[in-house]
This record gives sequence, structure tokens and C-alpha cells, in this order.
Amino acid sequence: MTTDRRIALVDLGRCEAETFPVSMDLEQRFLGGSGVATYLFCKHAPKMVDPGSADNICIISAGYLSGTLSAPLGTAVLTSKSFATGLMARVCVDGPFAAQMRRAGFDHLVLKGRAKNETCLLIRDGRIEFKEVHGLKDNSLFDPCAVLRKDFLAAKNVVAMACSGTVALEVKDPEGIIAYEKKFLESIDEPLTQNGQDSQIMGGPAGSVDLAEIKQTLVQILGVQCLGLPSGTKRGVGGSELNFQTAADRIVLNTGLALNEDELKQIAYRCIAMERIYNVREGIATSQGQQADDYRKNGWTRETLLKKAKVFDPLRIDDLWSRFK
Repeated sequence: MTTDRRIALVDLGRCEAETFPVSMDLEQRFLGGSGVATYLFCKHAPKMVDPGSADNICIISAGYLSGTLSAPLGTAVLTSKSFATGLMARVCVDGPFAAQMRRAGFDHLVLKGRAKNETCLLIRDGRIEFKEVHGLKDNSLFDPCAVLRKDFLAAKNVVAMACSGTVALEVKDPEGIIAYEKKFLESIDEPLTQNGQDSQIMGGPAGSVDLAEIKQTLVQILGVQCLGLPSGTKRGVGGSELNFQTAADRIVLNTGLALNEDELKQIAYRCIAMERIYNVREGIATSQGQQADDYRKNGWTRETLLKKAKVFDPLRIDDLWSRFK
């Protein structure tokens, strides 16, 4: 895409926002959506922070393809430290917010601190305004956005966010992506196929990951959370099976970024590794439970992970080393 992707570091306590572009390096390492959000969270979240404190951060991200013909609405992803587990957590919300946030000029909003009073963020054409509001209530029990405000934004004293903008979300090959999605709309009733390789293990510098998890990451992290395709499905637009090739096709037609299957697997592995390195630092390796046992069984321990030359450098996340050493 030729549109200027941007990140905003929003200091709620000071009512200030600093913006900078998403570099091509970040796109190639993490794509977008939760991939970049995981990196930003590892970079900015304080060590052992209390999830309910003002020091915890909350990141709102739009999918890499949100607002395009591959994901007209898209998916917004909220990343923060969980109240329930004390580990990194994400929630996805389908709907127009992600596309509107991109049209307003931003792909990622990193919320720091806490607003002094109940605040609404108004995001318009590259500008972020802070509006104090009082007595705003949302009595909808089934509105997912209301749940997000309660669980993720309440600690920030942010009661609402609104986006509007005129930023053009240009695509690299409009005719190509129209033809591509049309082909899959015509095959919407075709059943999904299984390739029988779900038991394979993918090794890496940090630890082992079952290939089935890499594929699930493709769907959930790359497809839904990174690219912004609708959640709750293993298919893309038109019911087509979402696999490495269809993900790569949509990326190159929309953005011009050419990635092969091995590169997509590495991105998926890198996203998994960053989250697990963060969780190990926050104490999962020493806690009880199935998740901690699985981490140890597959080599995800503090002793094996916190090594710059053997882990951080090969994963291309050496710029995070100072945050974890």
C-alpha cells in the first residue's frame, strides 16, 4: 500500500501524542496488526507491571489489510497485560473500527498512562484529540466494545474512541485483487481440505512449536490479527481456505510485499516467540499449570531464551534485548 502507516504513542496523563511511521523493516519482520503490536508491547511495557496500574499499556491495532477488498471492515486487536493471568493477552473485534482507524491515519495506538478524567479519544486525519466526558454509560450487555472498554480501557480512564478520516487506502494491484477475491467468491461452497501434516514440529532458536500451532497462528495471528481478515473463521473472503499461499497472494496484491511460505512461517514463529519470551520474563516458567508445563517441555525457559547471540539475533529482535536482559 502506498498509504503512510503510522504509530501513535499516546500519553493519556499529559494529553499528548507522538507519531512516527511504521518502517518497512517492521512490516517485513512482523507484518502488521498483532505482529507489530506484540513487538511494541515488548518494547514499551514495563517489567512485572501491575495490569490495573497506569503504567500498564494498551495497544489498539488495525489489521495489515483492514479496509481493503480482502478485509473491507477488518479486525481491531487490543493487546495488553491480562488481569486474569498477568501475561500478554489479546482481544479481537470485528467491525468498521479498524478500517476507520486506518482512514484516520493510524495503524497502531499505544496508550500509556492514565487520563485524569474520563476521556474520549477523537482520531481524525492524523490528529488525536482528548475530550473529557462525564457520565457516559453503556448498558449493552452484548456489545463487545463495551466489554473491551471495561476490561482493557477502564484502567486508562478512556471511555470511548471515535475515528473518522479521509486517508486513501490505496492498493498495489486493484484489478488483480478484485479478480482474486471474485474467484474465491465463486468457490464459496467448496469444502476445506486437510494436508495431514499437523503433527510436524518446527524448531527454531527459541524453542519448538508444533506445525499445527504455526498454522493456527497463520489463521489467528497472521490472518485475523495481523492481516485483519474476519475472525471466527478458517476462511478468507468468499469462503476460501486461508493458507500460506492465499495469505501471500493477498499481501502482494494489496501491498506489493512479496513473501513466500517459509518467510510467513518465520513471521508466525517470531510472533509466537516474542509473546513467550515476554511471558517467561513475567514468570510463567515458574508458575503451575498446563501452559507452564508445555513451555518447559518445548524448551521455552528463561535459561534457553535469554541469550542475545543464540535467540534474539537469529529472530531479528535484537533491538529488544535491552528490555529483557
